[in-house]
Amino acid sequence: MKRFRLCGLVLLLLLLFSRGGYDRAAADETGTMSEAAVLLSSMSVAERVGQLFLVTFPGSTVTEESDIADLIRNYKVGGVALMAENDNFSDEESLPVQITRLTSDLQQLALWGRIMPASTTPISDIIPPTATPPPTGVSIPLFIAASDEGGGPPDTEIRGGLTPIPSEMAIGATWQPDFARAVGEIVGSELTVIGVNMLLGPSLDVLEKPAPAGQSDLGTSVFGGDPYWVGQMGQAYIAGVHSGSQDRVAVIATHFPGNGSSDRPIDEEVSTVRKSLEQLKQIELAPFFAVTQAETPPASRADGLLTTHIRYQGFQGNIRATTAPISFDLQALNTLLQLPQFATWRATEGLLVSDRLGVGAVRRFYDDTGQDFPHRRIAKDALLAGNDLLFVAQFSLLDGDYAQQLANVKDTIGWFQERYQMDPSFQQRVDQAATRVLATKLALYGGDFSAENVLPVVENVPALLNQRQPEMFDLAQQAITLISPGQEELSARLPNPPTGSDNIVIFTDVRQATQCSQCPARPIIGQDALQERMLALYGPQASGQVRADQISSFSFADLNAFLKAGPGPIPPPTPTPVITATVESQNPPAPAAPSPAYVVQEALRRADWIIIALLDANPAVPDSGALNDFLAQRPDITRNANTVVFAFQAPYYLDTTEISKLTAYYSVYSKTSPFLDAAVRVLFQEIPASGHSPVTIEGVGYDLFTVTQPSDDQVIQLFLLSDGALQSPANDEPQEMVVGETLRLQTGVIVDQNGHPVPDGTLVAFTQLDRVNGFVSVIAQRPTVNGVANLDYVLEARTGQFRITAAAGNAKTSLEVDIAIGDNVRVVVITPTPAPTPIPTSTPLPTPRPTVTVTTSPTPALTPTPAAPTPEPGLLIPLVDMSMLLGMMTGVGLLAAAGILLGNNQHLPPANHLRFTLWGISGGLLTYIYYLLRLPGSDALLPLGAWAAILTTLGGGLLGLSLGWWRSRHA
Repeated sequence: MKRFRLCGLVLLLLLLFSRGGYDRAAADETGTMSEAAVLLSSMSVAERVGQLFLVTFPGSTVTEESDIADLIRNYKVGGVALMAENDNFSDEESLPVQITRLTSDLQQLALWGRIMPASTTPISDIIPPTATPPPTGVSIPLFIAASDEGGGPPDTEIRGGLTPIPSEMAIGATWQPDFARAVGEIVGSELTVIGVNMLLGPSLDVLEKPAPAGQSDLGTSVFGGDPYWVGQMGQAYIAGVHSGSQDRVAVIATHFPGNGSSDRPIDEEVSTVRKSLEQLKQIELAPFFAVTQAETPPASRADGLLTTHIRYQGFQGNIRATTAPISFDLQALNTLLQLPQFATWRATEGLLVSDRLGVGAVRRFYDDTGQDFPHRRIAKDALLAGNDLLFVAQFSLLDGDYAQQLANVKDTIGWFQERYQMDPSFQQRVDQAATRVLATKLALYGGDFSAENVLPVVENVPALLNQRQPEMFDLAQQAITLISPGQEELSARLPNPPTGSDNIVIFTDVRQATQCSQCPARPIIGQDALQERMLALYGPQASGQVRADQISSFSFADLNAFLKAGPGPIPPPTPTPVITATVESQNPPAPAAPSPAYVVQEALRRADWIIIALLDANPAVPDSGALNDFLAQRPDITRNANTVVFAFQAPYYLDTTEISKLTAYYSVYSKTSPFLDAAVRVLFQEIPASGHSPVTIEGVGYDLFTVTQPSDDQVIQLFLLSDGALQSPANDEPQEMVVGETLRLQTGVIVDQNGHPVPDGTLVAFTQLDRVNGFVSVIAQRPTVNGVANLDYVLEARTGQFRITAAAGNAKTSLEVDIAIGDNVRVVVITPTPAPTPIPTSTPLPTPRPTVTVTTSPTPALTPTPAAPTPEPGLLIPLVDMSMLLGMMTGVGLLAAAGILLGNNQHLPPANHLRFTLWGISGGLLTYIYYLLRLPGSDALLPLGAWAAILTTLGGGLLGLSLGWWRSRHA
């Protein structure tokens, strides 16, 4: 019987793959991992090994004779990465069409082993299934990977034809995950159109402490510096990519386990971070937990993580021990992946992609002399550490040596094939990794690897792109942030925008960027870009607020020339006399062209407004420090004009002294058209600067940890939760319950100092006041989820009146839930008097939480008459709390015993003996009453409960005994 089953399985596999395709209907229905295992069983050693490699190649086109065609056809590589630095993107008028043709040709090589001529005829008509035999083996589509960081050059890889998306930091500055999702949808949709099926992003690095002067500056390629919000934005962005691509783009979140604390870029050297695993869980790993843990909705989970080359000192608690780079450290990487937040994801769907294996950090780690590049060992170590897809970019000793890189890739693949056949453990690891790669591809294409389902459609590509510009304008207006001064002070400094009588001088940090090595250089922000937007929005053809002759635009190079000329006046140019061959001509001298320094001087002399478009402070760009030098050398000029700086990169490149010399300082975060437009509109006071920085800015004392704490001027809402509905019963409509029931309480959304929901895990203290006895206790501390905390309160069988309130951090005021327990239970929600002014919240609530009034039916056996609202007494004198009474009596007993013992010890007469003891008891009772009346200082003892009664009684009693002893000695 076993033989028949084995023969049947072999026959099934032959039928499945006899045509080089994959039949999903015949696959195991338990999931893509099982389907991938079935597919793997039909593949050769070369095909299995090849699936592990993500390769690069030069050029924007591909032919059947090209090196990349050889890697695809004969080495069976699993994917290619398109990169601007490799000239994969041309500077054609229709760049997306070029990319789509390129991705189509690459996939044709993978599926058929050849490239069909360009045609508008449908694929099914060009290649009938029975007309063209498939290539040898199983036809598996490629991963075609690209990054799309946004924000404009140089971070944006594809710089034409697609929607200009913002940087991650710009998205973070909105504090609205809906914007992250919208951007993700655009990215996913457009990448699918051009044939890219793997996104190397988004970055989930947490920029906890910006280092503007350091080499590891991450710029705007991060969502922010708060782990919770980075995770929220990452979840929304990933869900958007999946939605926009209809799950046809694999999202590989970078840079696991987090580059935010690194002190140098991976292009130079491996960074060492001194953090334990517990510290990493709190900061760096938290966003990755958010996109992998089982509680995360499937659409928001990352398909893979890109492991970066970073090592940790003190990872397992021993501060002297240092890991290898995580990407090569089996033990450290497995320790991370075995955490509960990763374990299920890794077991079912999680793909690990190595960071580039030929960068400077890797070269120096394996040979710090720079003489050798052990490519075989590097790839093997990365695979055995746990990486499934090996990104073999820059895979040679020297940058730009593609011939050697190609040779190293081929040699490594061939060596892997040999080891696979000789080493069973290596074979097992290759099969595990290849299965994950195949499972991800099966998920992308629904198990259908036919050409009709895989190849992108080249026709009408431009019409399918760049369709959602208005949303990016909305995002830009929500992101732009006023860094300094505060809004109230700014209104006093700049009550009016520029007018028709004002002269405006603009300085722009003009830098060049190219799409490819042979493409013309273009400015990242043009020298006249802001001027053009001003005239388009407010010039003569618009509102007429400004004219072209009022505006002068210069580069940072011009500003530097002005500064180098010195503080004194720059003389005008001297006319050049016209001289003939023999005698001086009678013609007037020809006017000399003024120097840039002189032109800047004259413009600044008349300037009412100085507008500066700032990028980052980059030592490799000599003119990038022109603004810093200008503020240091010529504060006299900035004092006489409204000086406004717009930071189009990160907001932390100026220090406190420099910022103090500015009239206003804004952060824009991106360099694309919508953000230039938003900057100009803010300058002309058409829109407010609505954003808040998602990172710490030391120059203005903006600390992200502080501003994400609960705002102290809010009133925390409290609701009763019943059958999923929120209710807030008032005095005239109390909710009636019975003893033993659970009262479910829920706060409203608790906001931070910027008006956004506080991060998950913010503790909310629920406090109970016994309104009869005055006893106060913290009954529970609950963490927030989406800004909301919940409490289940069991109604105990004890008569009394109780009040529950909530507090979070410095937010001490909340609505009050009053509970009256008698024959039945009556519950009302009271607004404290006087009610503070409600705080407007601009951020939409994460989950709709309507306030509806629902009255619970009273207990049938009890029909109490609603009582009129009881006014608050001016003084609460507690009388009945038995625990407090027993505590006081215990204290009195101890004092009496102490008095007797001390009296005997002093050999006092009986009368003095009694007087001495009464002094102690009187002192104890007086301090006990002081505590019960809640007089100043007594609140500190509230958490001690009945122990407070004992301590106050003993404390006062000891003072009384001391006074009695003193009198007895001086009587």
